[in-house]
Amino acid sequence: MYRFYQWMAFFYIYCIFGWIWETSYVSVCERHYVNRGFLHGPVIPLYGSGAVAMLFLALPVKDNLALTYAVGVVGATLLELATGWAMESIFKVKYWDYSKQKIQFRGYICLSSSLFWGVLTIALVRFLHSPVERFVLRQPDWLAFTGVSLFTAGFACDLAVSAKEALNLRKVLVAMEKLRAEMDEVQRELSLKLEQGYQTAAGRLVQTRENLASHAKQRRGQLADRWIQGRAALASHVEQSRGQLEQRLAALTEQKEMQLGEFQLAHRRLRRRHPSATTGKLEEWLAGVKRREEGQKEEATQES
Repeated sequence: MYRFYQWMAFFYIYCIFGWIWETSYVSVCERHYVNRGFLHGPVIPLYGSGAVAMLFLALPVKDNLALTYAVGVVGATLLELATGWAMESIFKVKYWDYSKQKIQFRGYICLSSSLFWGVLTIALVRFLHSPVERFVLRQPDWLAFTGVSLFTAGFACDLAVSAKEALNLRKVLVAMEKLRAEMDEVQRELSLKLEQGYQTAAGRLVQTRENLASHAKQRRGQLADRWIQGRAALASHVEQSRGQLEQRLAALTEQKEMQLGEFQLAHRRLRRRHPSATTGKLEEWLAGVKRREEGQKEEATQES
């Protein structure tokens, strides 16, 4: 059918077409220029791989419009699902998110997007690919092979740089997730310790009060002293435990502030190129932390 370097030429051409489409669409929606794509160069590999896969599957059935559409819907949807899952698993970032769509699956795919892929597949095999095919096949073999080789070298370098940046962001995200889990655990432990301490203190005080009532005449003074001493000891124990946990929480909060600057810088870079990208529940947690801090500041201001 086609030679390997010709398939590669198709891949790069459709990567560029996809970048032009995505960048134009998102830039119009955001009202400023957005360089879309995982890579720095003007290519989006998902479109290139999707186009090549759809050509491989749909060209043999291009005369059957319904089958071509079905192949496009199923094939492109599976590719989008696998790519989205793999990138989030590797880099801890969801580079596109359909969660707000009515019919979707984990934000990776949605019905409207899948239906669009079917239309795009028909447009690809019926109209777009013919001039692209003529252009590629018209080139001398040596020129096509040399061009693909040079483009591949640049693509590989761009991929290495972009993957390194994404992995650096992943390290920040993993550290922040670990810190979040530890802070949440300390806060739960602090609440539990306080609750257990107060419950224990209340139970002992009730028991001591009952003993006082039953031995009112004989041991009133002794039990009263024990009651006062026990209350003081319990209060001291609860306060000591709370102090230790609060010190640990303060240390974690300081660590969070140190890592937050690095996260925010990396996150801003990510959102500039991927406005719809999300980093899981970490963003929600940070927003919640920010709201709590602002609430605490307001309360402190009101008290002062």
